Amino acid sequence: MTENDPFLSNPGAQPPAEQPKYHPASGLNPGQSHAPAPGVIPGAAAPSPAYGTGPQVPFGQDGVPLEKPKGLATGLLAVTGANAVIGLIVATTASDAADAIIEILETGTTTTSVGSPLGNLSLPLTLAAYVLYGLWMTRMRRNREAMGARPGLPGVEWWGWFVPFAGLILLPLGARKVVGRTTSLALLLGWWLTYLASYAAGLVGAAAIFGVFDWETGEVVNTAALDSYPASAWASAALMLVSWGFLFGFVRQATERHVDPQA
Repeated sequence: MTENDPFLSNPGAQPPAEQPKYHPASGLNPGQSHAPAPGVIPGAAAPSPAYGTGPQVPFGQDGVPLEKPKGLATGLLAVTGANAVIGLIVATTASDAADAIIEILETGTTTTSVGSPLGNLSLPLTLAAYVLYGLWMTRMRRNREAMGARPGLPGVEWWGWFVPFAGLILLPLGARKVVGRTTSLALLLGWWLTYLASYAAGLVGAAAIFGVFDWETGEVVNTAALDSYPASAWASAALMLVSWGFLFGFVRQATERHVDPQA
């Protein structure tokens, strides 16, 4: 018997350790050799992450989830951005446009085109931006009202554009009331003030064109007035591009943060 015992023929080998026997009072499952982690039921699946670690959906006072108007925000930025790019393209042709206008006025014939054809898209893009801004702001206003806030004058984002002089204050004030204080005031004022400056530069360019005529007689009396038109076109386009940069930050920030209860 001892001659066939492998442990006697190999003194360095050790017999296999005896596996612990399962006992019902141990709290282990059959075949389990260690205790489970504290708070985990033996044999149960690992717990899911605690609530609050993932993205949260905001709710109104009535328990209805609030949807952020991200689609409208994207559309607004796309339309206003396209309009800013077109303004730059028009500015590159402003000098040629001024020469063409002078030629038309002096000869009475139209032999060349005036400005870039893309300039014809400015008006429809501006109208589209107005509608998208109103829809975007209205959607955020509804979210704020559902949270129990009072976001200023109703619908000012629509009718405020048509109020002479007072609209210059009503529109940014209404936007501030809607988006709340979690949105940077610097972005809002940066967008609005540079937008107004761009608009003013455009008016200077229009005045240069109309300054060519004597409005009492309708005759061309001062073609030199068009000398300032290219500079005003460039100023208007550059300011509009800067304004769009501020608008981009304002729209993105307001869309994400306006549903914050602390706003």
